[in-house]
Amino acid sequence: MLKFTLTEDHIKLLENAYVEWSDGENGDPAINSKRPYGNSSVAYDVAEILGWSYGKDEENYEELSSEQLYQADKIHRETKTALQIILQTKSFIPGNYEKEKSYLHSTKWRLV
Repeated sequence: MLKFTLTEDHIKLLENAYVEWSDGENGDPAINSKRPYGNSSVAYDVAEILGWSYGKDEENYEELSSEQLYQADKIHRETKTALQIILQTKSFIPGNYEKEKSYLHSTKWRLV
């Protein structure tokens, strides 16, 4: 059984997602893959949206640590599952969720 913890951070990121109409065969609503939060730097967008503080390098440029870069990428990738849970459960309730079936395309998440 798959498990996932939906957090306020996932919800904040999805609230700030840049949704547009795709150019596919029939078109569909889609989160922009190059600028999911409106700008081209996903890591810095994640840090800003989530209110992370970060340092400056010797030339006074803002700089995320390697740990922050890792965490930004991790939580950004988790928004796929977070969005599946929100859409399937029709709620934005943070908490622990389990997928009811283990096959690949199951969308039966439930709050436990």
